[in-house]
Amino acid sequence: GQLLIAGFPSPELDDQARALVNDFYVGNFAFFGRNIVTPAQTSKLCNDLTQLVHEKTGFSPFICADQEGGVVTRVNLGASLMPGTMSVNASGTDKAYELGANNGRVIRALGLSCTFAPILDVNLEPMNPIIGSRSFGDDHEVVAQLGVPMALGFQSSKILPSVKHFPGHGNVATDSHLDVPFNNTPRAVLEETEWQPFYKAFAQGVDGLMTCHVVYTDVDPEWPATLSYEIMTKLLREKMGFDGLALTDCMEMDAIRAHYGTGEGAVRALEAGCDLLTFSHTYEAVSQAANAIYEAVESGRLSPERIEESYQRVLRYKEKYGLFEERHLDVEEARAEAYDPAKLELNRQVSLDSMTLISGSIDALLNAKNPAFFAPASIALTGAEDKEREPNYFSDRAVEVFGGKSFVVPMAELDEATKEAIASDYDVAVLGLYNCRFRPGQQDILRALEATD
Repeated sequence: GQLLIAGFPSPELDDQARALVNDFYVGNFAFFGRNIVTPAQTSKLCNDLTQLVHEKTGFSPFICADQEGGVVTRVNLGASLMPGTMSVNASGTDKAYELGANNGRVIRALGLSCTFAPILDVNLEPMNPIIGSRSFGDDHEVVAQLGVPMALGFQSSKILPSVKHFPGHGNVATDSHLDVPFNNTPRAVLEETEWQPFYKAFAQGVDGLMTCHVVYTDVDPEWPATLSYEIMTKLLREKMGFDGLALTDCMEMDAIRAHYGTGEGAVRALEAGCDLLTFSHTYEAVSQAANAIYEAVESGRLSPERIEESYQRVLRYKEKYGLFEERHLDVEEARAEAYDPAKLELNRQVSLDSMTLISGSIDALLNAKNPAFFAPASIALTGAEDKEREPNYFSDRAVEVFGGKSFVVPMAELDEATKEAIASDYDVAVLGLYNCRFRPGQQDILRALEATD
């Protein structure tokens, strides 16, 4: 159970969370937007989970969340919503360590102890559907210069970072939530580019990583990295010398589930050398994995020694991150950290500095009497996100600041309502885009606005 990370659907301790602990001794949990509402609620949930897990297992859980910043932020209370990774690069800041430390202090006070971040993927493929602006950029040296300090900043606040997605998800054109991506780059090139940020992270003492479900054809043409002994043991442990915690990306993603099955995937990930297996959503997936692991040990396929190796590694880092004892949280401390003016100001300044004017002037917007803002409805960026979460529209937020009109436009085609909005009365139009390169409808709206007088 200490090798499992599980999700559950509620903002309070629910029947699924209880069953996961009681049935499978699940020792760790992952939070998503569905689990987080307010500082008081989040702290209570962490307290309740910690008490449940500690009573059952003798250890407190790693409570984890994706805190990349920007569009992939699960805890977005006050200063925990830090600028996105590409924004940090665009701002020209040297504050990556401070951003990580600040964010770590907030989520630690709320009760979390692990982040699935920061991203060390080098975004080399322009048509990458899953990384894009989640990456610090397409230069591996810049990725390392910003990503490694951010990871160490999290560590300084007693938050286990898990740099991801080892050994790189930036040079593929397939979403691993949907299928298995393939990276055909020669190994010698990988060593000098995509793997460099990970080499530097491990050399500087970063304690955790998250895998990717990508096949590296020149390293192991058969298995994606999460399931590859060649990558997770020979490359990671033996060549790179990493002895920290290796967390898998979600084992419910179709790169694993549809091709290998959740149970077989779990066994294979342990055989490969992973320590913590992540399941974001369902009780059934954890059940399949746990039962497959039991059967693999009973049949002799998985040795008790392999289980013990990862178990001892998990305990070593639980001790380092203060999880041997049951934690009791102070809600007022959590609220104070989340709304600390200095942290909020740093996030604001980095965000402002990241704005890049390609050409022309911003004066038309600032002087507009009747601006119109067009933007697509927000959607989940990755398959791990909560589809039911309340949408947040750029156009609505812009109107709150500048006045004028907000038009929420479709992702797909240019519909009649949008055509009427484009033909309406305004003195300047502002269009917000979201992964426009994959969405011809947004490109059509851009062309239609350009054609107006």
